[in-house]
Amino acid sequence: IECYLDAYKAHMKSGNTYAVASSSVYNNCCLWSGKELNAVVASMKDTMKESKYHKNFVVLTLMLPMFRVALRLIGQSDAPAPQQDNLTNASGKTLNEGGNAFAKLSEALLFRELNEAEDAAEKYFSVDRLVGLPPVMFFGKFYSGLVSFWVARETNDSNRKESNKWIKRGVECKDKIEKLSVSASTWNFENKLYLLQAEEQFCSRNFERAETLYDASILSSKMHKFVNEEALANELAGHFYLETGRRNKSVHYFSRAVDKYNEWGAIAKASSLTECLDESER
Repeated sequence: IECYLDAYKAHMKSGNTYAVASSSVYNNCCLWSGKELNAVVASMKDTMKESKYHKNFVVLTLMLPMFRVALRLIGQSDAPAPQQDNLTNASGKTLNEGGNAFAKLSEALLFRELNEAEDAAEKYFSVDRLVGLPPVMFFGKFYSGLVSFWVARETNDSNRKESNKWIKRGVECKDKIEKLSVSASTWNFENKLYLLQAEEQFCSRNFERAETLYDASILSSKMHKFVNEEALANELAGHFYLETGRRNKSVHYFSRAVDKYNEWGAIAKASSLTECLDESER
């Protein structure tokens, strides 16, 4: 992700005021790569201040959804209002629908808000082809895949057809992450692939295989220094053990998740997760 910071510096040296666009992408990558959240928020504020100074309201509006997610994670909610809800290009196509949907579905997944996650994922899949920036596309596939498997499990008993639709979406996202892990970067995508595979096996009730894959994702996240995804993998493993009747084992994973969310700087998220930990310990 440092290439986006290099691009920002090069643009600034040449006097190009659209340098803030590179800075915006860099900030989003830092957020979803697990950089310390307070530092990410501070950098986002600097970029938005610079965007206002140069009257670049396009970049400012595109940044706000992710900025709000970051603020919620650290326990703040003072994000400024957008200049406008949607941005359109010359042909009338909305530019930020995919980014908005991704921000909402990732936030809903992290805070375990099922209905919001499902609605946002529906929107994300409907505009997926319009999500052009590679970082948003890569992270979007990962989080929308996780949401898909979660929704599939929650709807399985009441609506098998609907559940199968979400499983298919999850598998498609998993397959795309697998291609990236093989052809682009094992370092960046291996842990994500393992976690998606674990959630898929959870849906298929292959519990022994799921256990192995959750642990593989946790280890890979740790080795590759994605503290946010190490936290997430531990949390989802905790939910897996809790939902399969192994409360005592879930405590271990939830406890590790809380520690890792705190390490990331996601204090509000860690606090909300303690409720699951308390439930597991009863």
